Amino acid sequence: MIEALSHVMKQWIARAISLCVVGPLAASIAAGVNARDGSHATTFLTGHSLGAGASSLAMVLGLVVVMGVAVGRLVDRREGLLNIAFVFGWVAWTMGRMGDVYRLAPESGTLVMVAIEGLIVCVCVLVALVLMTDRNKEANAGHDDELSRFDLAFIKHSVGCKAGWVSMAGAFLAAVILSTILGQSDLPGQSVGVGFFAGIGAGVLGAMAASSMNKENHAGEPIAFAPLVIGVMLCSVLMPVLGMLRPGTGAGANGLLGLIVIGDLPGYLVVSPVAWAMGSLLGVPVGHSWVSHSVQQATDGQGVGA
Repeated sequence: MIEALSHVMKQWIARAISLCVVGPLAASIAAGVNARDGSHATTFLTGHSLGAGASSLAMVLGLVVVMGVAVGRLVDRREGLLNIAFVFGWVAWTMGRMGDVYRLAPESGTLVMVAIEGLIVCVCVLVALVLMTDRNKEANAGHDDELSRFDLAFIKHSVGCKAGWVSMAGAFLAAVILSTILGQSDLPGQSVGVGFFAGIGAGVLGAMAASSMNKENHAGEPIAFAPLVIGVMLCSVLMPVLGMLRPGTGAGANGLLGLIVIGDLPGYLVVSPVAWAMGSLLGVPVGHSWVSHSVQQATDGQGVGA
């Protein structure tokens, strides 16, 4: 009883620190990045000064890694994922509109820098998730959470198996489709919301795909978070690349600038790199839990029927 209460207290203390201290601090650092016209319509690497933007990004990611690893090891990994998502949510909510970013610099170089920023965020998030995984501590404590493992050997196994890459592809596809449908505005709040719901959809479709593959192969392996989280985070790298092809950077009515003017920017471009990362860490576990709960109920029902 005392141990359970202590765990709950640690969770709420970690959330309070993330939401009230680290999140606002990271957002204030991000707010120091200016666009070419002096406004805040920029991401970290598309601003007036690449050096200043890169330094701000490094500071924000440093805070995220340190805080995520600390929470993941002192509380648990799932709490670490949640708190990293809270900080990214703060940053995504307070940064500029993606439409304004593209309006100021509608060339392909902007989309390339957004993709590079997404790649850097993805790598740093994975580093944090790997560092917060302490297999020896979990084994000694008697509560080994296979689903949220992110040590390198498990990532390689969970992504490399057939169920893993199918679930990762399903998560990626779900995130792209939902962002396209739901992304009707480039407001920062919409960017955060679209990232979150895309993450939920990715968790649902990816976990369903993995569950189906495991059933066909009669494999009892758990449906890991790793392929689903990676599938969503890949959107932050590949969607700007897709934007260079469609709608393209032309100034015509169907080009990037023309669509911004009429308010019809494709939904997959309204989500900022940090919003994609936030959605992967916050939304995927929610969607994953829905499928896991349904599978468990179906399994229990079959057992009772037998």
